[in-house]
Amino acid sequence: MESVFPDFASVRDRLSREFTTGEVIRLPDTPNFPLALRVQLPPGYAASHGNIGIQFEDFTVHGVEDFEIEDAGTQPDGERAAMSLSWKRLAVTGRYCVTATASPLITLDTGGSMMDLEDEDAVGAAGAPSEAPLDPRQKEAMLNRAREQRTRLMDDPNGQQLLAQYNQHNEVYNTVFVTSSAARTAWAARGATKEMAEHTHGALDPAAIKAVPVNPPPEQATFGETNVTYNNNAFNQQLQIAVNTVACDPNFDPFDPNAKPDPNSKYTQASLAALTFGNGVTQTGNTKDSINPMTGIEVYQSVHTGQKPAEASVDELSNLLQQGTQPGGAAAAVAVSRNWRVLDEDDRRLVRRQLFAMARERAEQASASVETLWTGACEAAFGNAAARMEFAAEGGCLRFASATATLPAFELDLDDSRWDGELAGLVRERLVEIAFLRSLICERIENGLADRLRAAIERRQESY
Repeated sequence: MESVFPDFASVRDRLSREFTTGEVIRLPDTPNFPLALRVQLPPGYAASHGNIGIQFEDFTVHGVEDFEIEDAGTQPDGERAAMSLSWKRLAVTGRYCVTATASPLITLDTGGSMMDLEDEDAVGAAGAPSEAPLDPRQKEAMLNRAREQRTRLMDDPNGQQLLAQYNQHNEVYNTVFVTSSAARTAWAARGATKEMAEHTHGALDPAAIKAVPVNPPPEQATFGETNVTYNNNAFNQQLQIAVNTVACDPNFDPFDPNAKPDPNSKYTQASLAALTFGNGVTQTGNTKDSINPMTGIEVYQSVHTGQKPAEASVDELSNLLQQGTQPGGAAAAVAVSRNWRVLDEDDRRLVRRQLFAMARERAEQASASVETLWTGACEAAFGNAAARMEFAAEGGCLRFASATATLPAFELDLDDSRWDGELAGLVRERLVEIAFLRSLICERIENGLADRLRAAIERRQESY
């Protein structure tokens, strides 16, 4: 088969010119990550207590022009080929800003809260004590296993599509959880999600992956204070993410009967992606109330052999919100006629209380004052970064198919020389604990490299 890449030298030259003369790789700014809630602020600030957060901006990747490239193999049938790149040293620089936002008059518990909202009247009520945190070693082991599963999914074309969909909307989902304690509280599900994560970690152990169901039937295991099944909580989470995400759109009012989600809004698109993922799960015979136990191996097999799920539409999303907010069964009847998800009474209550909570939080956040505590530079350097470009047969030649990048573990160094006082110590402590923050920045760098490789190769192919 004739390839549009006659030799590796030409590809190397193209990438060298791209990385040397093209624009530098700039990464998107991050949302404001919460570090601590209702902390006493030093004298001189507008409020006595505030929520402390940190955000990063102006990230730039350096050193991409110094790389090595080699053949990563061609399949015997000539249908696919790959190239691999490696960097001995890459660096990223940027700036950070530590902020204090005046605590709202009504606060919702966060980060593992057990609070159980009961529609509008109970939003803001006092919650139960937070669940016990995971042991740091256990948390790291769970993160490592999750990374292993991600790598395994990347070996399958369908798995690559799933991860690409997640990466496309990861920013929006993160913004929802960062800005909404109602979303975080719903995610905790009174301990169910944490216990499910621990169970999944065990079920994916190499010694158990062929025998232990990831989603066990109730006679084998239930989760959290309310003893919900794995499927029940999983489908509840899929519903609340879809609702909370579209409700975060500042230009959409879910309580306006004439309002419709904007199909071009990033919040709408991320909400639809969550609904579409649920459509894919139902292909396995699993629903909220019907459990088809599947081991880890069976889950991977279903990903490999599964069909592309039906894409959720804006009309379907609107119908879901109408089922939760409007009286009568008209919206449910429409859902039945179009084979959409029909909400039961618990689902409708979930939709209502999440919309009420999000509306109240939006009002509180609009009136809260934000002040800057400290700003400064941040940087990271790491070796042994790598990327992989794959090409697939198309029209008698090999065309670019995908690009992925991977980085080793690294530390992000912040210039904290001007920080002082007890609050500075608390911020330093919390920054060490936030694994997701480091993971997100790592993903941004990986995606930035992959996007640049993709752009360079696609421009080259267009010249043929």
